[in-house]
This record gives sequence, structure tokens and C-alpha cells, in this order.
Amino acid sequence: MLKRIQAAIAAVVLGGAALVALPATAGAATAAGPSDLTVSPNPVVVAGGSGTTATFTYKASQKGAARLVDRDGHAVPLDPAPVGSGVYSARYGFTFDDEPGVWKLQVRADGGTASKEFQVHWTTDLDFDASPDVVDRGGRIRLTGALTYLDGDGRQAYDGQKVDIAFKPVGGSYSRVGSVTTDRNGRFSVDERADRTGWWRAEFAGATDAEPATSDSDRVDVRAAASRTRITGFDASPEPVDAGDTLRLRGRLEISGFAGWSGYPGQSVKILFKPAGGYRWQYVTSDRTDSHGRFAADVTARTSGWWRAEFEATGGGSYSASATDYVTVRVPRPVPPPRAGTRVILFNASPEPVKYHRYLTFRGKLQVWDHGWEGYGHQKVTVWFKKAGGSWHYVKTLWTNGSGKLWGKTTASASGYWKVVFAGNGEAGPSSSRSDWVRVKR
Repeated sequence: MLKRIQAAIAAVVLGGAALVALPATAGAATAAGPSDLTVSPNPVVVAGGSGTTATFTYKASQKGAARLVDRDGHAVPLDPAPVGSGVYSARYGFTFDDEPGVWKLQVRADGGTASKEFQVHWTTDLDFDASPDVVDRGGRIRLTGALTYLDGDGRQAYDGQKVDIAFKPVGGSYSRVGSVTTDRNGRFSVDERADRTGWWRAEFAGATDAEPATSDSDRVDVRAAASRTRITGFDASPEPVDAGDTLRLRGRLEISGFAGWSGYPGQSVKILFKPAGGYRWQYVTSDRTDSHGRFAADVTARTSGWWRAEFEATGGGSYSASATDYVTVRVPRPVPPPRAGTRVILFNASPEPVKYHRYLTFRGKLQVWDHGWEGYGHQKVTVWFKKAGGSWHYVKTLWTNGSGKLWGKTTASASGYWKVVFAGNGEAGPSSSRSDWVRVKR
């Protein structure tokens, strides 16, 4: 219901005679009473903050007394002034402080009384939308909107009101096809079956306290129902695939008919991709189906993710999408750059022979190739020993000096072979010295 505003009612009075109180109720006009009571405009529409002025007239041989009575019985006295022979008129300005609804004009003159009902209305507004704009024949159309009225506090929801739904086909005229009641927020929603192309609108017939309203029209085009389609056999291969290699995407678009499913030729099929961990499908490429409905596309594999094919509703066929196919893309490990060559030269273990438990001294030089052989300084090399018929085992670690020379010593305990090994690093490859036989004397 519209908001009830309890406030004082003020009148603009034309003329200056004293007002005469009327009874709270007045009967119909008598033969000796006033006649031809009029209210202009009727209804009185309160359309702005400045109010709306209404004019009240009646015929009588004397001015008598007149008043307005609202729907709650509050009386507003009027002071009519003569405007012609036997005709009296009063003007009253309605503002947003007044209440809409059914009012009465009551007049007592010439020894009788007469009354006339009239209505005070707020303005209303009706929003409306019909969607979708294009629909298959037999599909559903959602009709939504909102009914509001304008009072002194601004625009308000108009709840519990009947709103009619009207339709006009192409070449026809509007007719009402149903109705709906607004909810507590003044909104409404209803579904209708789509049979013909045309315009839809909402209509509010008005109420005792509000003006009628008609929404703008919204056109909906109804097309012949599309035939069902499907995408079968969709495949992305090989799986897995190396990054940078070719990924082959294949499938078949089919359409239903009287004879069942058959290939749908000459149609564009989109190829979509969604990366692993992503949320959105991205368009990659498209292909047109051949005479059997088959399509194919080759793309470069770059990252792991899902692939699918999609057909938009065109040419009488409905929308369809394939199943998704996940492909893992392997990223080859980077090939390390080639390492420089190295060598150990001038290796010697001395003296030869050596007495048991005396020191054996090692000398040599580690070199690296850098547009020529040069000493490889500050590098770690290891010393190894092997008895005749035995296997090599680690003895100790030495470091080359700034020019690549190495020097070290250890105690001799058995006859056998000695060598120095460089294990290599990130920029230079491994190498080993020649082996040197040393006899140990007891």
C-alpha cells in the first residue's frame, strides 16, 4: 500500500467569506440543494513537489458552504467565490503532504446538500524486460519488471498490485495474455511460451491512489527450432607431446534428422584451449567441416591443458561442444653448453724406487683448452693408487696453483701404479694423467 503521511492539510482559498461547517456525512442533492458538482482535473494527479491545483465548482443560488473530506474523514473547508450567474468555484493546491485515495467534495446550499467523490493519485512507473531477444519456437521467455510510485520521499516499491502482460504479434495489436502480482519489492516475473515474433509489454490499470502505467515494449524474435547437433570422436594427439611439436586435433560434427545422426558439412567449428590451472577457455583456431562433417586442425604444443571443439548455433543447427581432452606438454631439459677440454701433463711420482714408508712426491700440471692449452689454476685434483692386479682407490686431494701446477706427497707402503684425476666442473670436462709405476723397497 502507498505510504500514509499524517500531516496538516492547507488550503488556498479564493474569496473572503466566513466558512460554515458541514456535517461529517452528506446525502444526495435535493431538489432545493446545489447541483452539477465538478472536480477538475479528476483524478487529481500529484506529480511534483509544488503540488497540483484542483478546481471545484457547483451551481446554487447562494454560496452556501463547501468542504473536502479525505478517506480518513479529515475535513478541509473551502470558501467558494462566484464565477458566473449561480455558479461558485474554489481552488485547492495538493502537495506531497496530502494522502492519495478517494476524497469527497461536499456542498450545502439552497437548503440542501450534495456530494461528489473524486480520486487523488500518485504517479507510477513500470519497468519491463523480455528475454532472451531471440528464442526457438516453443522455448520460454522470461518477463520481468518492477512497479513503483512517486511520493514525497521519492520513488517507492508498489507491492501487491496486479500487472497485466500484453503481447502484440507482427502485424497485429496488443491483447492481454496473463497477469502477475508484484512482490514486496514491487517486482514481478513470469514465463511465457514463445509462439510468434512480436512485442511484449506490462500494463498497470491503476488504483484508487495511483495512476495507471504502461511499460515500454520489448521485441522478441521467434525462430524455427534448431536441429540438435553433437561433436563426436574429438581427440588431441599425441599425448603427451613435447613443447614446440605439432598437436593434431580431430573430430566430427553431426546433426540429427529423420534418418538419425549424420555428418554436418560446411560448418565452422572452433578449437578452444584452457591451460592447466586456468579458468577461461581461449579461442585458438577453427576449421570448416568436410562433406562427412569431419574437421581437423594442427597447432603447436606450448603448455599442458584441456582442448575442446565448439559449434555455435548457425544454419539451423543447435549449439554443441565436444568432450574435453587433456594433453600433457613436456618441456625438454635444456642441453648444457659444451665444456672445455682438459688434460694432466708431466705427471711423475718419485723417487723410483722408494723405500718403504718413505715419502713419495707427486708433480704434474693441469691444463685447459681456451684457444690453446693453458694452465688451469686453483682446481681440485685427486691422487689414486692401484696395486698390480688390483683396482684403483682414492688416496688424497691436491690443489693446483695459479699456473695449474700440482704438488703433493704421501708415504709409500706398496709397489703399484699412481695417477692424478681431474673430475671436471661446469665449464671444463674431466681428465686423467698417465699412470706411473713405483716400486717400494723394504
